[in-house]
Amino acid sequence: MAQKKYLQQKRKSIIYLVLLGIILIAFHHRSYAETIKQEKQGEIYEKLNTKVDLSLKFKNQLGNIVSLNDLLQNEKVLIITLNYYKCTTMCALQFVNLADSLKKLGWKIGDGFRIATVSFDPKDNVDIAAEKHKVWVPKTGQESAKWDFLVADEESIKKLTKQLNFYYEYEPRTGEYSHAAALFFIKKDGTFYRYLYGIVYEPKEIKQAIIETSSGELGSFIEKIMTKFSKYKEQNGKYVSILSNQ
Repeated sequence: MAQKKYLQQKRKSIIYLVLLGIILIAFHHRSYAETIKQEKQGEIYEKLNTKVDLSLKFKNQLGNIVSLNDLLQNEKVLIITLNYYKCTTMCALQFVNLADSLKKLGWKIGDGFRIATVSFDPKDNVDIAAEKHKVWVPKTGQESAKWDFLVADEESIKKLTKQLNFYYEYEPRTGEYSHAAALFFIKKDGTFYRYLYGIVYEPKEIKQAIIETSSGELGSFIEKIMTKFSKYKEQNGKYVSILSNQ
């Protein structure tokens, strides 16, 4: 009798384990499917502290071929934005807010850090890059701001977007791209160190990201002290006050 009861319990345990295994496998496949779905919808996935290939080459608004390494030659930090130049919605809003924040930042763009906007549309050319440069650089309040607008072939674009884990998707019906928006902060050695999500950026967040990406080489003593009161949250690509409950 006791042996029969033992066998019944054993069978129940086996059935339980099999069902648990089925549930876990189903959950795994669902999670994987959700990840693929999110990637296709144009999102960014955290890939901090990995290296970007600084030898990747692009054409700037003057038609000159430059590598990311060239842009970092005399700088500590390179801020990258990924856009396409025919975009009149999200990209335009991102440029408006970025230019405004850079104006409020109070730092010379090209003195320790600079910016590169890279088009992920291989159909964009030097002429349209020059137009964007002419429009947006003056809005920073610095006519000589080191903010380059770059174009490239599809191979270079795919390499960079993959290294930054930036996902975008072309929509043939509208001729537009669905994509996310962020600022990517790159160290002098090519390390992808910080990003700020979205199209609106607080000047103090940009400043803190630059200071941290430069390993404290940029910024005044007071500015560096102020960074101690905020903590970077990788999950949402933002800084939050350590004095708050966030």
